[in-house]
Amino acid sequence: MTAQATENCPTVSKIEQVSPGVYRASGHDGEWTGVLQGVVTKKMPVQSFDLAIAIQEGADAPQMLQHCTYNIGGREALDMRFIAKNNKDFTIKTAGNAWKKEDGPFGLVYNVCEKTSAENCKFTVVQ
Repeated sequence: MTAQATENCPTVSKIEQVSPGVYRASGHDGEWTGVLQGVVTKKMPVQSFDLAIAIQEGADAPQMLQHCTYNIGGREALDMRFIAKNNKDFTIKTAGNAWKKEDGPFGLVYNVCEKTSAENCKFTVVQ
């Protein structure tokens, strides 16, 4: 296993809309991608960061990044997912004090980073 550079949810200014409803941003060791659900006919800029979530199957299990969520105009939400450069599966280690553990259903542990800016939701990729 090799630890890599510290990543964080991309800031709003770093997210580009490559076509209506399709978004991307660069990471240190990978890329962020997101697609709005449904039919998108016009460009809709990202408005603000909402939260990031990583889950664990138990208190001692590896953390799996789910997504960073952003608010688009109106009630739309965009989930940005991280794809490692080598396209391999990965787990993460959350970094900093912005992440809070919450109990989820079925014994899952949610690690949530919210009520802060995207760049505070830091993690390292472990492969």
